[in-house]
Amino acid sequence: MNDKHVVVIGAGITGLAAALRILSEPNPPRVTIFESQNRVGGVIHASPFAGIASLDESADAFLTRTPAAMDLIKQVGLADALTSPATGEAYIWKDALHPIPHGTMLGVPGSIRAAWSTPLLSTSGKLRASIEPLLPNRVGRNTDNLGAAMRARCGNQVLERIIDPLVGSIYATDTDAFSVKGMPQIADLLAQPRSLMSSVKDSLAKRIASGPIFAAPQSGMHAFTTAIAERVKQLGGVIELSSPVRAIEQPKRGQYFIQTDDGTVLCDAVVMASPAKHSATLVDTLSKDAATHLASREHASVVMIAITVPRSMWPQHLVGSGYLVPKPEQTAVTAVSFASNKWSHVQTTDNSMVLRVSLGRDGMPMHHLDDETLLKLALADLYWHLGIDLAPTDVRVTRWVESFPQYRPGHFEAVDRLEHLFDVSAPGVVFAGASYRGIGIPSCIADANRAAARVLAKIDA
Repeated sequence: MNDKHVVVIGAGITGLAAALRILSEPNPPRVTIFESQNRVGGVIHASPFAGIASLDESADAFLTRTPAAMDLIKQVGLADALTSPATGEAYIWKDALHPIPHGTMLGVPGSIRAAWSTPLLSTSGKLRASIEPLLPNRVGRNTDNLGAAMRARCGNQVLERIIDPLVGSIYATDTDAFSVKGMPQIADLLAQPRSLMSSVKDSLAKRIASGPIFAAPQSGMHAFTTAIAERVKQLGGVIELSSPVRAIEQPKRGQYFIQTDDGTVLCDAVVMASPAKHSATLVDTLSKDAATHLASREHASVVMIAITVPRSMWPQHLVGSGYLVPKPEQTAVTAVSFASNKWSHVQTTDNSMVLRVSLGRDGMPMHHLDDETLLKLALADLYWHLGIDLAPTDVRVTRWVESFPQYRPGHFEAVDRLEHLFDVSAPGVVFAGASYRGIGIPSCIADANRAAARVLAKIDA
């Protein structure tokens, strides 16, 4: 290693991936990761449940079609340990469970037939969706508001009943207050000089032979972050757990003091891989304008309840991986994963059915409620949606408080301004992660790689 030192703040997947990318270079600098929690992984976490050695408490898979995640999986030696969902069928609940329409991409129809084949849309909704190829190209393409763009192109029902449940479940968001650029696949469709239907149809045709969409290590997503952390340490990186950073100071240009409860560490560059709102106080001495911007960022909170129910209570016809609930129908539950159907490795010793139930999103906080109330709300919604009066034998409640950053319209322009502020005032400080340039595991890894490359360029300059 050379005599330079890089500090990474946050041992979530972004911080771990950035550290590994830096340490994988020839003659790398020293790398120290400071993490406030007593474990690595951030919002990727798992614990034993109902006799299962490890059940994810948050994301249970990643997209395989973005190369960043698959490349990193291979690098840490987990490529042969991957599994994919046992069933590809999932539902949207609108008075009953309906399969997510075939021939769509994130809910955007790829043909008139795709729109007319689903009972999720009324006749008027299908007619409105059918005129999308006839609309002038400019319609819906001059806004960074995802809901507004999709309403303009495809109509209210396609947005509210299909697109919003799919996108909202990924980002815990309300698409009417979300950036188009925050959903790159839809942004790419809107950037094409053709109708959305034509663009979706072409994209789907290219996907036919591309393999499973989702994958995960057989022992759960936490195995991914654990493997990255082990590789970081093998390459000489240091991971300090239960070590929150209290402040960052710049004694002179190009050098930084990292203040922790155990003392002060000197470094040449900093990767900020911690959530924006929680990072504001750390950079106050570097840029008050940036600190103000970070403090104003909004994050949604989500509750994840895992339950088991006797297999005898579970209807045999419910063989899909789970369902999503459109925003107008939501009272508490936003999505339900039939985990024992979805994953062959999620099986209890007594063959119970495992469900993972998501509650809350942007604009519908639930985390402040006590466990008993949350469980009652979840079971009431499950009874409403499925017609089953479930009696759980095991229950686990996990609160992810302010863990889902919200990409408001204009988000990426704001991030550009933030980076410019630090290029001027503190050029060795680089931001990365879900708060900035990409939500979702592959996007976080890609942003980590980008941040690592910027840091390496700065300390070598």
